[in-house]
Amino acid sequence: MRQYRPRMEGKNLAERVKELAKIQDEAGYMAVWEKTADGFILKEQNCAIYRVACRFQEACQFEIELFRRLLDADITRVEHQVKGERYCTYQVRPRR
Repeated sequence: MRQYRPRMEGKNLAERVKELAKIQDEAGYMAVWEKTADGFILKEQNCAIYRVACRFQEACQFEIELFRRLLDADITRVEHQVKGERYCTYQVRPRR
């Protein structure tokens, strides 16, 4: 996480989501993002750790926690490739 913090500094939530999508894309997740009425959607079209995640779901929990900390936002997974869905999709909302 430390290596990503500098990439988030001084950015608003939209800019952080965009930067996180870029980070995940660089790692092979084919990540895209979009603005929604109440926040953002971050979608990973590929899971770079799919085989590990199928066996150890803790990896997926770590990812959500990493996103929460980097974005300083509320994160909810709404699709999960490990559960047979097409993407891993996260709803990102500003913290209240």
